[in-house]
Amino acid sequence: MDQNTLNKLANLANNDDKGNRQAFKNVVIKLGVKPVQHFPKLKGKDGKTVKDKDGNELRSKVSDGYTFTFSDFETSRVVKVILDKKYDIKVMNAYLVSGYGYDIRSGNMIYIDRDVNIQEYK
Repeated sequence: MDQNTLNKLANLANNDDKGNRQAFKNVVIKLGVKPVQHFPKLKGKDGKTVKDKDGNELRSKVSDGYTFTFSDFETSRVVKVILDKKYDIKVMNAYLVSGYGYDIRSGNMIYIDRDVNIQEYK
């Protein structure tokens, strides 16, 4: 293999901490739901979510940002996005949201929590 290919493979290996997340790029509309503080799940040394004796997932006592709720323009699915701080998101405005997350079909929801980028859609 040439050095360029080896560098690309090394970068891919180093940046592959996304697990089974998938890439999203959605046009969304902000409805009236207010953002709420987000508290991430606690992870053990093995990377799995830590649970209490009753089987409930434990969360950090320190917030890592806010959960904003949108509606997907094409499907009206709920889109939850974790942002690092409160942004001035205007109700009934369109935004382009991209990042990595999960398509939770059973909940009719998209959850984006990694490498999130948001910009007003024009």
